[in-house]
Amino acid sequence: MIEFRIEGLDALRAQLRELPASLAGEGGQLVAHRGDRAGAAIRDGYPARTRDLRDRLEVLHRANAFGARAIIINRSRHALPFEYGTQARHTQLGSNRGAMPPNPLFSSTVARERRGMWQDLSDLLVRAGLTVTGHAG
Repeated sequence: MIEFRIEGLDALRAQLRELPASLAGEGGQLVAHRGDRAGAAIRDGYPARTRDLRDRLEVLHRANAFGARAIIINRSRHALPFEYGTQARHTQLGSNRGAMPPNPLFSSTVARERRGMWQDLSDLLVRAGLTVTGHAG
């Protein structure tokens, strides 16, 4: 007769049940921190001439039992033309106002901070004793 016995299984189950709750707080802080960093870097990179781009940038934080989010929004009507540029513009009388080159400040900053956030969360899981493989971002 062969007997297979695992000791400590009840303790492991208890730890696994508590794992999401114990990591949620610190994980949420990491997400919020990266969102705030991205918002500050974008705000600092915008021109200060009219302050519209800077003043209309928001970082919203959302957290619940299933996760955390940092949502970065710019409600300025100038945000998309600043990010993606414009074609040559002319007034109704035909005066050339020129083209605006793209400046992907928003998208590149968010992408960089998102990569950093995934690394921070991966490091958190490793510190908790889990093995992390693959690439999330």
